[in-house]
Amino acid sequence: MPLENWRLLDLGALDALDTQVIYDMVAQAITEDEAENTLIICWPKEPLVCLGYFQEAEKDVDLEYCRKNNLLVVRRVIGGGGVYLDDGQLFYQTIGRIDSPTTPKNIDAYYRKFLAAPVQAYRNLGIDAEFKPVNDIQVNGKKISGNGAGDVGDARINTGNIIFDFDYESMVRVLKVPSEKFRDKIYKSLRERMTTIERETGSMPDRTEVKHDLIRLYEETLDIELDKGSLSSWEKSKMEQLREKYVSKDWLFWRKGRKFDVAHQVKISATASLGTSNFKAEGGLIRVTTEIVEGKIEEIVVSGDFFIIPSSGIEMLEWALTGAKAEREDILQRIKGLYSDREIQSPGVTPEDITEAVILAVKET
Repeated sequence: MPLENWRLLDLGALDALDTQVIYDMVAQAITEDEAENTLIICWPKEPLVCLGYFQEAEKDVDLEYCRKNNLLVVRRVIGGGGVYLDDGQLFYQTIGRIDSPTTPKNIDAYYRKFLAAPVQAYRNLGIDAEFKPVNDIQVNGKKISGNGAGDVGDARINTGNIIFDFDYESMVRVLKVPSEKFRDKIYKSLRERMTTIERETGSMPDRTEVKHDLIRLYEETLDIELDKGSLSSWEKSKMEQLREKYVSKDWLFWRKGRKFDVAHQVKISATASLGTSNFKAEGGLIRVTTEIVEGKIEEIVVSGDFFIIPSSGIEMLEWALTGAKAEREDILQRIKGLYSDREIQSPGVTPEDITEAVILAVKET
């Protein structure tokens, strides 16, 4: 007997926006007891640029280029970095209750369990893939699948992709970079550090066969039985509501600095100043902007391409640091206390990493 029964939504090609709206919607449906644990298989009909939940759109994506080229830019409900997505990729999206017996509470254990199926799917194609913490699937040191997890309500989401082919040039073009020379360096690095099924095998497998193998492997690795289903009327109605949210400027730009938005350090007065910093942790880039007044943090914005579970942890973090002394010890203790009290997890990003990012911003004020 399988541990659980899950619903399978084998949806094929979807509108670009819906590929990101749908797993948010299912998570909310699960929270409202309107849906069961679900595996979604889909891919976008047209390309899109997908921004991580904690990123700042105007700093991480070349919005003008995307506008001129009719590329949809959408913020997803989980963390990570900005990425170019198209039909060269097959998306798998698992959405299950946090208290489900299939779902490890620890995020590192969760990634290992829920990525076992795509890892094996690659291996069945003759590709020596392996799970690489924090949340990648790699072959010979090259990334061949990007994944991200986050909690929405009572559900935990993981999204990832089987990469048949990839448009490296478009990926590099949509990023906000300081110069074209730097863009060329990113392109070279991307080609060296990211690969595809076609590059690894020299051929293109049948998408349907790979999909069916992946579905079978999810049943095997999660000890579940998948029953093919469809969206309920409740879910279809919720999708309509969420589409309006996802195309709004309020959603796309919600990480924009509230009282301030600076790209450099500014001395306001003898007792007030602004500072910004970028700190690269194992789990991603941490960007911090601070306003310091009389030696204390008056306001702070934390963004980046990392993951925090729950997603509300970013606002909790900013709230906890507001009023802190602009000193390492007070900042670190507040962050550690918050992580302990609210059971926050940020794979590859420690309280010490966040503290360092804040201190770098403070030093530049």
